[in-house]
Amino acid sequence: MKSSIKSVADLVVGVALGAAVHAGTPTGCPDFDVELPRTTGGAVIRAADFGFSETNDHNAAAINAALAEARRVRASRLELAPGTYRCFEDGCGGGGRGATALPSGIVIDGFEDFTFDGKGATLVFRRDHAPLATQAELLENEGNVEVKNCVRTAVENFNIDWDWESDPLAVWCTCAAKHVDEADNASYIDFDLEKPHPKYPNPVPVQLLTPMAADKSGARMTGAPGVRAYFGMSLGHIGAKSEWNSPTRLRVWPHVRPAKGYVTDESLNRYKAKNNRSLVEAIDVGGTYVISHCYYGLNGFVLTSNRHFTLRNVDIWACRGLGVETRGAQKWWQLVNVNVRPKPGCRYPVTSTADAHHVVQSQGFGKMVGCEVTMNQDDHFNYHDRTQIAQTRWPRTVEVVNNRGVAYTLFRVGTLIALRHEDFSDAGWTGRIVKIEGEHITFDRDLPPQKGMLFVLLDKGYATENFLFKDCWFHDSPWSRGIVQGNNVTLDGCRFGPMIGTPLVFMSCYTYTCWCEGIGCSNVVVRNCRFENCLSSRYENNPQIIVSMQTPPEHWPQRHERITHAAFAREVEAMVAAGRTVKPCRDAVCDILVERNTFVNPPGLLLTSENASRVTFRDNAVEWREPVFRRLPCAGQVRMRE
Repeated sequence: MKSSIKSVADLVVGVALGAAVHAGTPTGCPDFDVELPRTTGGAVIRAADFGFSETNDHNAAAINAALAEARRVRASRLELAPGTYRCFEDGCGGGGRGATALPSGIVIDGFEDFTFDGKGATLVFRRDHAPLATQAELLENEGNVEVKNCVRTAVENFNIDWDWESDPLAVWCTCAAKHVDEADNASYIDFDLEKPHPKYPNPVPVQLLTPMAADKSGARMTGAPGVRAYFGMSLGHIGAKSEWNSPTRLRVWPHVRPAKGYVTDESLNRYKAKNNRSLVEAIDVGGTYVISHCYYGLNGFVLTSNRHFTLRNVDIWACRGLGVETRGAQKWWQLVNVNVRPKPGCRYPVTSTADAHHVVQSQGFGKMVGCEVTMNQDDHFNYHDRTQIAQTRWPRTVEVVNNRGVAYTLFRVGTLIALRHEDFSDAGWTGRIVKIEGEHITFDRDLPPQKGMLFVLLDKGYATENFLFKDCWFHDSPWSRGIVQGNNVTLDGCRFGPMIGTPLVFMSCYTYTCWCEGIGCSNVVVRNCRFENCLSSRYENNPQIIVSMQTPPEHWPQRHERITHAAFAREVEAMVAAGRTVKPCRDAVCDILVERNTFVNPPGLLLTSENASRVTFRDNAVEWREPVFRRLPCAGQVRMRE
C-alpha cells in the first residue's frame, strides 16, 4: 500500500507555522570540487623497502619510515602492497601499559600533491594504552591513521581491521541467567560468550551492553528493542563490575563499580543501586547481546587541518573509537566509498566502537559520497563545532561552568569569540581572548549584559557548514543518529535503515555537564532519500527526522551526571525548582526543506519540529508494508511545536 501525504503534511506545517512558513526555498549545499593531487613527477616510494611485510608485527613503524623518506625526497606517491599486515604497536614508541603516551599510529603529515595508495592492503591494528583521565588528552596522537596539515592529498585503497583474536573490542553473548536481589548492588547477569575469551582470567572492561538480533545481523529489530546500558565511555574506563565463571561465561553486575580499575569522574553517577536492580529485571534471558570493552579513544582515522583532502575506497572493518574524526582547520575534503562495515563474511559485534564519522570542528566544505555505515555503536555521523558555556565574572572576564572546561573547546589566546545568549540568540558581540587562567577567559573588550544564566561561546575561526551527503547507506546500527549542527547542507539519494536509531537530527545544543555542540543549523535540503524500518526508540513518538534547538533544563540528557561547578549547580537546582525554562530562539534552527523522500513503515512521526522556524515538508510518500514495529497512533504524521 502506498499513499501520498503531501497535502496532509503541508497542511500540518502550514497550521503550525502560520505566517512564518518559509516563503522561499532552501538551496542546501551545491556540489563542489575537492582538488586531487597534481602531477609533479616526484618519486614513488614503496613501503616494502622499509620493512613493510606480512611477517612484521610493527608495520605502522615501517610505513612511517617510508613516509619520512617520501617527505625527504618530495615523492608523489607511497605504495603499500596487497596482503594482510599487522600493526601491533603496543609497547612501542613510548606507549604500552603504565606509559604516559599512546603508541603512534600511521602519521601522514605535511604533504602536498601526494597519494598514499594502499594497493588493497589490510592493516590489522592492536594498540595498547595507558588510562587517560580527561577528554582533552584524547585530542593528540590517537588515530590508527592520522592525516594532518596536508594539501591536495589522497589516501586510498586499503582496509582497517582490529586484532580480534587477542584483544577483542566487543563480544557476542547470550543472557544465560539473571539474579535479582533485594540488597543494593547485588543483582547480576550471567552471559555465555560464543567462544572462549582471550583475556580470561584477567579482568575485562564492560563499558556497554547492547541487545542485538538473534542472527547477529544487526540491531534487534522489534517493537521492544530491549535494554541498552552505558557503564562509561572513556578510554581505559573499567565500566561495570564483572568476574569470570569460566572462559566462556562472564557474570556482570550492571551499574556497580568494580573494586579495582580506572573509573572516570563523569561516569560516577552511572553507579546506582536502583539502576543495577532495574536493568537486571528488564533484561531477557535467552536474548542475544554485545558486551563492549571500549567506546571512545584510538580512532580509525583522524583528519586534522587538511586542505583539499580525499579519503576513498577504504573499508573500516573495525576500530577502537570513532571511525573517522575530523578536527582543526580542515576545509574542502571528501569521503568517497569510505565504508564502516564488518569484514566480508564475518559477523563482527561492532565496527567503530563509537561514531562512524564525527566532526569536532572544521572550516567546512566536506562531503560523503557512496559510503556505507553499519554496526557502529553510536551516531552514523555527527557534524558540529565545539562550543562552551560561561558566566560573566568581571566586565571583560567569563568563567566556563560546563564540566569539560576550556580545554574541551581548544580556545587559545588570540581566538576570536562570538557570544550567544542562553536561548542561543545572537548577542551581537565578538571579542578576542587576551588571557586564559584556569577556567577564566578574559577578552579585549567589555562584555555585553548577560541575559539569563549564561553565555554560549563560539569560536569564529571555525564553521562546520557546507556539506553534501550523496548516495550513502546507513543501516543495522543500534541507537544510531545522523546529526547535523551546521548550515548549508544537502542530503540527496541516501538510504536510512533498517536501524534502531534516528536517521536525521538537525539541531544545535548545549548542556550543563557534557556536550556543547553546534553553531546553529539552517539552509538544509533532504531530497530523494529513503527511510525504511527505522525505530527511533530513544525519542517520544519515534520520529524519522528531528528539527530542534536543544537547551537545558528541558533538554538535558546528562541528568545522571553531576555538575562539578558547585555554585553553578546550585543555580541550576534553583532554576529547576522554580520551574523556569529556556525557550530557544527559533531562528537558531531554520530553513529546512524535506521533499520527494519515501518513508517505509514509519512506526511514528515522519518529522517533528520542536522550536524551529521555516520548515517545509512536501511531496513525500509513505509505503506501508508488513509491519516490523508496532505503529503508534501518530505514524505517518508531521508535527510542529512552538
